[in-house]
Amino acid sequence: MWFLINLSKEYKTEVIFNLEYENLPQNKVFREPPVNQLKMLIKGNGFKLFTTNIFSKKVTLSLHKYKRKNLKYYLLAEDQKSELQSQLKSGLELLDVLDDTIHLNLGTFRKKKVPVTFTNNIKFKPGYGLSNVEITPDSVFISGPDDEINTINIIQTKNFQLKDVTEDVTIKIPISLPENTKNIKLSDTEVEARVIVDKYTEGTFELPINIINLPPDVDLKIYPKKVMVTYKVGLKNYSKITEESFEVICDYNASVDKNLTYLVPSFRKKSNLVSSVRITPQKIDYLIQK
Repeated sequence: MWFLINLSKEYKTEVIFNLEYENLPQNKVFREPPVNQLKMLIKGNGFKLFTTNIFSKKVTLSLHKYKRKNLKYYLLAEDQKSELQSQLKSGLELLDVLDDTIHLNLGTFRKKKVPVTFTNNIKFKPGYGLSNVEITPDSVFISGPDDEINTINIIQTKNFQLKDVTEDVTIKIPISLPENTKNIKLSDTEVEARVIVDKYTEGTFELPINIINLPPDVDLKIYPKKVMVTYKVGLKNYSKITEESFEVICDYNASVDKNLTYLVPSFRKKSNLVSSVRITPQKIDYLIQK
């Protein structure tokens, strides 16, 4: 009886409610999770307050009433006092919102499309190599705060390993987000990669050397006049490689600047279908005729 009498009396008490948010503007996004609790001073009879504290208690604030000052965003819970009152049980009165100012870390929402790049650790059996990689989808949409979105121009797949590969492989690979981009969301979390394998063979060409940056008053003789270019290429692309796939040059000024007594051959043009490319010899003797 004493317990029931006390429950029928009116009391004032502080109650902590779980806090949720709604009506976030479409052009805004949270950069950090906002506070998820709100302390309020409530008046009501003991029974109402008792059941409020026992059972799940939750209130919602609307973000369309956020304010901004010096690039800082915040909510004044007092501005939504009537909305908060309407969410309380009948018979309870909201006297005060004790956590009145709620700071919000908001950013401007942005969405853009970025390409997916393939990262891997594939080891092939001798005589085999990578011909191509087909990624589906080859790009994804990322969305989130614009300051994080602006730092991302590509998305990489997570690294994976394959050994002793001799034939085409199709696998699902998760996408890896860069560090410090915890608020970024992806339209796809994985891609399908088709690793196209080719049997490799070796090819060679004897190519002339083009001298660049040679002063017009310098008469230069080089030996040898041609170099041997050796490369590896997949059988599927073997017929596509011709002498025109390469251009070998020697930079006269580069040798003079480094006080070299010889020229160093290098590629000005090289097909992206070849690998393990080398030039023989690595040094070209020269003689200046006066």
